[in-house]
Amino acid sequence: MTDSAMQRLARQTMARSLALREGESVLIDVVGRAEALTEAMIEAACEAGARPYLNVMPVRHLKSLIGGCTEEQFVQWAEMDRERLRTMNAYVGIRADDNIYEMTDVPEDRYDRYVRAYLQPKQMAMARLGRWVLLRSPTVGMAQLAGMSLDACTGLYYRACSLNYERFAELAQPLCERLSRTDRVRIVAPGTDLSFSIQGMGHMICDGRFNLPDGELFTAPRIDSAEGIITFNVPASYMGIVYENVSLRFRRGVVTDASCSVAERTERLQAVLKLDEGASRIGEFGIGLNPHIDRPMNNVLFDEKMRGSLHLALGQAYPMADNGNESSVHWDLVLSQTKASGGGALFFDDELIRKDGLFLPPDLQPLDTWRGE
Repeated sequence: MTDSAMQRLARQTMARSLALREGESVLIDVVGRAEALTEAMIEAACEAGARPYLNVMPVRHLKSLIGGCTEEQFVQWAEMDRERLRTMNAYVGIRADDNIYEMTDVPEDRYDRYVRAYLQPKQMAMARLGRWVLLRSPTVGMAQLAGMSLDACTGLYYRACSLNYERFAELAQPLCERLSRTDRVRIVAPGTDLSFSIQGMGHMICDGRFNLPDGELFTAPRIDSAEGIITFNVPASYMGIVYENVSLRFRRGVVTDASCSVAERTERLQAVLKLDEGASRIGEFGIGLNPHIDRPMNNVLFDEKMRGSLHLALGQAYPMADNGNESSVHWDLVLSQTKASGGGALFFDDELIRKDGLFLPPDLQPLDTWRGE
């Protein structure tokens, strides 16, 4: 990413995503090495007249803490961070992963303790601020996972993050209106025939206020309505483990059978679904619309926004589309329905809305041709 692109992204984050005003405090919270982007964020906050504060945690140090801290330490650490967040007006979380597999040798019980006793309480405090944004910083590891050069990856990253989000919200409004009138959604693709109800559920256009890159629309199924099977063709990671070709069968909203391409990981997958009662139910249904993300990058922050895709999240529902599901898990799983990925169809109340990743109704077709300007 060029310095000018990085500066524009930082200004966009402070001015639009967070709407920072003079005299307000913002915490810039960094995990990993993202010196240049962090500096740009500090400068943009100062330009806005705000007061930036900084917390930096190297990934290896975080790993050591996860492996060595007691639950009591995590609880105390979370309380310290929540107290600091209570003094803030806004929050920026930056993650820079050189190796997404870094945590794979951390024992599951220790990582689960970290998530439960520290990470989730901190995230709840962050959400209560109302103004927060999470983003990644491009790394060699990110580029390798995407099968791209670092230059190509950072260029895509900038373009994907810097949409004209006001125009995006306008173009997505007809799709929002269709969702509000829809009862049954049906998803068809290779290894997939799943239906559920979204009647009466809320929905949200994601236009760059909480995640960068952004560019999706989401709602949630009624909690007991999912019936059928879905097979996700984009790799998904959870707690440092990568799962491919995850297949889930639902009955009355609950996963009754789960598998993936590797038998050993199928056992881990099934263990995730048993972490609590809500982990085996759907908390989100989203449609990816970002025109600059047209292929899987093996990074869910990008893949769930990919144009021509849709995703389901197992576990916790969002307040904007709350179907009542509660869980310590929120795990997004992505299905690309583009022709290159095997194709597929999306129906709203038996009307074919999208085929092979392209919208059919005339009022939705601009979402396929828009280039992000």
